[in-house]
Amino acid sequence: MIQEMNAASKNQTQYLLLDKEVGKLRRELSRISKRKSDLYEDYSERLITEEEYIQFSRIYSNEIENIKSRLDTVLAAQVRYSQDYHIEEGWGNVIHTYMSKRKLTKEMADAFVDSIIIHGKYEYEIKLVYDDQFADLQKLKKEKEAQSR
Repeated sequence: MIQEMNAASKNQTQYLLLDKEVGKLRRELSRISKRKSDLYEDYSERLITEEEYIQFSRIYSNEIENIKSRLDTVLAAQVRYSQDYHIEEGWGNVIHTYMSKRKLTKEMADAFVDSIIIHGKYEYEIKLVYDDQFADLQKLKKEKEAQSR
């Protein structure tokens, strides 16, 4: 399940698209910042008036803030698609140790079963050692699937 989620082409495609958008926004931010810095030079050389300098400076500042805001949003989205799922190392080792086994052994029960609670003659509850991690993994998978839609 973990390998499947990490290899999902939708997630990889989305990450690459967001990466291109990040590059585009950074280039645009650099271009606008350069224009704003050149603006003072134009004012000092009296190519534009003080009013024009203030007006253009305000416009460029607003554009820079808008681009920074968009960039923050895209970077946050990109982080969601770049995160690989990881499981606790101990859990992974235990699963890989017993994955190919077909018969339940005492060692397997000791490795996976936390407790067995008997409620009646035919009612019982088995608590597994890694239930919480498996639940977290399923929750993350559902979130990732919802984001990719």
